[in-house]
This record gives sequence, C-alpha cells and structure tokens, in this order.
Amino acid sequence: MKSIYYLLIVLISCSCSGEPREVQTKEKAEKPTPEIRNEKISSKPEELQIHSTKYRIVPIDETSEDQSLQAFVSKLKGIVKRKDLAGLLNCLDTGIVVSWGGGMHGMETFREEWELNKQPERSALWVKMKHLLELGGAWEDDKKEFRFPYAQCDRFFQNMEFDFDWYVTAVCISSKTNVYQRPLPNAEKTALLSYEVVQILDRGADFIKIQTIDKKVTGFVKIDQLILSADSYPILEKTNGEWKIVSFAPYD
Repeated sequence: MKSIYYLLIVLISCSCSGEPREVQTKEKAEKPTPEIRNEKISSKPEELQIHSTKYRIVPIDETSEDQSLQAFVSKLKGIVKRKDLAGLLNCLDTGIVVSWGGGMHGMETFREEWELNKQPERSALWVKMKHLLELGGAWEDDKKEFRFPYAQCDRFFQNMEFDFDWYVTAVCISSKTNVYQRPLPNAEKTALLSYEVVQILDRGADFIKIQTIDKKVTGFVKIDQLILSADSYPILEKTNGEWKIVSFAPYD
C-alpha cells in the first residue's frame, strides 16, 4: 500500500510541475521586443566654396621651352637634393646679387648670407631652393631672364588693375588654400582660395593674416601656402653660353 501511495504522489507532482513551464515558456515568447531607437547621424559640414576673383596667377612652368635651360635646371635640382655646395657654387654667377638695396653681391657674400661657410648641410637654402624649383618658373624681360617661382614674374601682374605694394603682396600656390579664423591649424576654416593674389595684413611664424584684393575675405593662411613677393628668389640668365644664377635676392 505504501508503495502505491508514494507512486501516486510522484505522478501528481510531475503533472503539476509541467504546466507552469509551458506557461513560463509562452510568456517568454510573447514578451515584446524592446524598441530600437534610430539615432540621427550628424552630417558632415558642407565644403566651403572657393572665393575667386580676377586677381589670380595659375601655376605655370616654362622650363621646357629651352633645352639648355631644362638641362641646367635638372642639374640644379640634383645638386640641391644632394646638398652639393661645390656644385651649387659652380652654378652661381661670380657677381651674384644677394641684396639689391643693400648693394650686396658676390659668392662670398652669398655664402655668408645663407650660412654656407660652416656646416653648409644645415643651411636653410637647400629647403628653400628645392621648394622654389618644384613650383616651376617662367620667362621675364622678353626671355632675357628666367625666374623661380613663376609667381615672382612681373608680367603676370601687368594686366591686373591694382596698385600692388610688393612688400605686402603674396600669391596662393594651391588650388584650395584654406583661410582660418585664427592662426591655428585646428581653427575654423572660413574660406577657400585658389591661386589668389592677396594682401598681407600681418605676419607670424607659421601663419600670415591676409585679405583678398576685393576685401571680401580676411583671415589667416599657412605660410607654406604662399609666395611672398618681397621674398628672395633665384633669377637665371645665360651668360657666355652658360646658364647661371645671377641673383638670389629679395625685393629691397
């Protein structure tokens, strides 16, 4: 009898415990899926439109118009890359102009001006010369001289109706030159310029405050995006059948 009694209790217990599991499973199945909220993704700021005026100088390189000039420039680029002082001096005219206003000329003066007398490999001349040659050059004075970079040629300014002061004139050398609100690389960009000729309002170590000729854009531009019209640049002339650098002087 006891065995029959215990068997009934086990059967009743099993039958009672089965139903709650079915109910529990059903409840889990019917539990609503939590709502997924779609967060708005902020769109990128619109790209600035290029502010363009008639005061522009588009890059040009006329070196290939003369084979002897092209060969000389190619050799000069190699000399600069190697920082070959002897090779560079061989490319200079003996009376090279170092400063027009100061009456400074000659190879020794050139070496002193660019600190080539001691540790010439550290001279700032190599980086500067490399940059100017890479920009490309153009003819001036009825092809009697060749200037690097192209932006230093007066003929490109002749048809512009503006009285330029070379001490405060600069040319943007990029198709998209950023203008910043402040002289900081992470500052807000306020405008884009493309090969624009601009006026210099103030000068810092890394940035220059500029204003477009039409005065519609004012802000700060990185100095490596500009060619300053009063800065030093090389002038090449062919003398006695050989090309030489006859001047590397600023506008002074």
